[in-house]
Amino acid sequence: MGRTPRAAAAALIREGAPVILQRVVAEATSDRQRSDIVELERRLTAYLERRIPLWVQALEADDVERAPAIKRLLRADAEAGEIIPPVILLGTVAIGYRLIESEIRTRASAYGFTAEVLWGEMDLLRRTVGEMRRGLADGESVA
Repeated sequence: MGRTPRAAAAALIREGAPVILQRVVAEATSDRQRSDIVELERRLTAYLERRIPLWVQALEADDVERAPAIKRLLRADAEAGEIIPPVILLGTVAIGYRLIESEIRTRASAYGFTAEVLWGEMDLLRRTVGEMRRGLADGESVA
């Protein structure tokens, strides 16, 4: 268990990552034809296996380390965008947020905080990532 809400939220996600990953991939590919699913599942799984640890690192980072951690996350997203259509990536991330919120609402008390406090940390990071993504789209450097 973490001593701070950030650490607790990160621990919860780290522990639930294998199940979350499987559920996200299953939902993201549920409307595909069987012939398309295998390769897409493989690519989404590889992407999420890279993204989830980076997300957890950004979540538990202190204020000084958060921006560099988010930039690493955004680089992984950009690299994935070269092999996975952006609409699928965005949908996959949205599914992930919904499933993570559900996990937080179900399991927060085991980590010593309310669901609202832990989701607040997740939502703050989600919004910060979005702001940085927009800033990068407007010409800022990822490096």
